[in-house]
Amino acid sequence: MSQEYRGVWVFLERRGDEVIEPSLEVLGKARELADRYGDNVAGVLMGAKNLEIQAETAIKYGADVVYIVEDPLLEDYSTIPYSEALSRLVKKYKPNIMLYPATRNGRDLAGRISAKLGLGLSANTVWLDIVGDGVLLAGVPGFGGGIMAVTKCLTKPQMSTVRPGAFSKPRLNPMREGRIEKVDVGKLPDPPTKTIEKVFFTVEDISKAEAIVIAGIGVRENIEAVKKLSEKMNWAFGATRPLSDEGLVPRDIFVGATGKVVKPKIALIVGASGAAHFISGVAGAEKIISINIDPEAPIHSYSDYSVVGDAYKIIPKLLQRLEAERR
Repeated sequence: MSQEYRGVWVFLERRGDEVIEPSLEVLGKARELADRYGDNVAGVLMGAKNLEIQAETAIKYGADVVYIVEDPLLEDYSTIPYSEALSRLVKKYKPNIMLYPATRNGRDLAGRISAKLGLGLSANTVWLDIVGDGVLLAGVPGFGGGIMAVTKCLTKPQMSTVRPGAFSKPRLNPMREGRIEKVDVGKLPDPPTKTIEKVFFTVEDISKAEAIVIAGIGVRENIEAVKKLSEKMNWAFGATRPLSDEGLVPRDIFVGATGKVVKPKIALIVGASGAAHFISGVAGAEKIISINIDPEAPIHSYSDYSVVGDAYKIIPKLLQRLEAERR
């Protein structure tokens, strides 16, 4: 590997005063990859001020060094100042690999850096490997997880976004030490937008659920009943992308190739046909139970137990049974 490009970098996305879990998952994988060919791991942390605690957290999760960029324009994520700050860091330090969590902000930033610096980008990957002296291989599943498309970047740094939940969060090592370096990247451009109001809401991270009910487009007229079923059983609630695209559920809870990856002990899937892009998001479930009125629906072939029947009739009976057991 050329000595000009060294290091495995991770974009450490923040939410308030904390580094989000998908960034820590990527950090753990970066540590594994770097150890394979004897390189260092660096985290990139951007914000307005007081980022040292988050930087220390990143070090305890595997970073050797954390580069901090502080500027009032970086308090909240905004494409233009963030991409300009990161592109200047990349030009200055020349990392070999740059990894991002495939969150909304991570995908946005990676795409902007790719276009800004003319770099290749392997997107939404679930598998990473190192071959030779630092060559990154990145895998994206297709056809419901039946195949893995493996790519590599021909430019440096080699870049990839990593799907949340694809890798496990590493263990925190409270004794681990590293270096924190504040970097002055100069004056950053103002974003072309102005924040009028901030609205915060909390959405359950369904990727960590041990049990989940997933609603498909086949129950679009009765989503509330499916959601109520999940609440009665104290299971997480998710949905397929079509329901999200129609605005019937939040984008944060749809499962599939471009959404959440879930690996529960048990998943109840109601009214989903079982398209390949959806199955790739739930293939890690230990047990799958499905309800679908179409006996030819692909979901049945992926299920451990499947019910061919009308969910509009089955769900109310399940709710009645649960109510009766509670009484």
